[in-house]
Amino acid sequence: MWAQLSHGGRQAPRYVTGRPVAPSAVQLDLLGNYATPRALTEAEILDLVERFAHAARVVREAGFTGVQVHGAHGYLVSSFLSPVTNRRTDAWGGSLENRARFLLECVRAVRREVGRDFPVAVKLNSDDFRKGGFSHEECLQVVQWLNAESIDLLEVSGGTYEQPRLIGFEGRASDAVPVRTSTRVREAYFLDYAASIRRVATMPLMVTGGFRSRTGMETALGVDGPGDCDVIGLARPLCWQPDFPRRLLAREVERIDDLDACLRLSERGWLSPRSRWLPAKALNAFAAQSWYYCQLFRLADGRPVDRDCRPLVALREYVVSELRAAGATRRIYPRR
Repeated sequence: MWAQLSHGGRQAPRYVTGRPVAPSAVQLDLLGNYATPRALTEAEILDLVERFAHAARVVREAGFTGVQVHGAHGYLVSSFLSPVTNRRTDAWGGSLENRARFLLECVRAVRREVGRDFPVAVKLNSDDFRKGGFSHEECLQVVQWLNAESIDLLEVSGGTYEQPRLIGFEGRASDAVPVRTSTRVREAYFLDYAASIRRVATMPLMVTGGFRSRTGMETALGVDGPGDCDVIGLARPLCWQPDFPRRLLAREVERIDDLDACLRLSERGWLSPRSRWLPAKALNAFAAQSWYYCQLFRLADGRPVDRDCRPLVALREYVVSELRAAGATRRIYPRR
């Protein structure tokens, strides 16, 4: 059981904070749900590095068996890597070496805190899929730098809230990097990128995103030939069928249904496909995410999964639950 350490950065929504922090004051423009972040001072950056290390120590003391530094998906560490969101002119911005400094310093601090005998992993975008963002070529260079840090596992993912490839949706067409044809026909989203990363990485490689069948998983792992990764990650399947790995290993099933398409509002007739991009794409993504969240809530309450739950209903329930949680948090920890 490994714990993942992350900081929301500019992607922390308004109901969490009205004053998010980031490498630069670049706002996330998505449904008006995110405030303009404040650029971190260097002293605050150094403090955050130590906070990652402190959290890792707490994780170890709590009984976890490993820790992962989340450097993907547009959160704080990832936003330092991207020239779109990192416009600093000091030692933490500009060149790729400077933009990668925060990630590398966090990894080093975590390692110092937990020791050599405790697994440390990193989650990294293979590409931001956004023009001018953290590119695949830059990813390959960062992986080479991570080789020297003796991390125990590298997880490959991709995208940000603005280009949410991590949840199977393409973002704003005006600044998106086109999806490779070979990626479209393969089951997992990031396997093509993992293949090139594998050529430079010295640590074990994990790929998450899109796996639904035994054939796709075995191909990725190289059961019958050279594979592109050593470990596969499952997320959405476990939200509504948590015993899927057991059933797959017991050869009771060969695949799990891919529900993403039927959860898109426009394809179910609940949202006009001619709607403006932002509401349509964003609502599709958030409604589908909410559906999976609500299934997790049901399982946690000891209730069965509700496959007939409408995505719009799930979205409403999830937003209400988040607002209630945020309200309770504000009562306990008043915001300045």
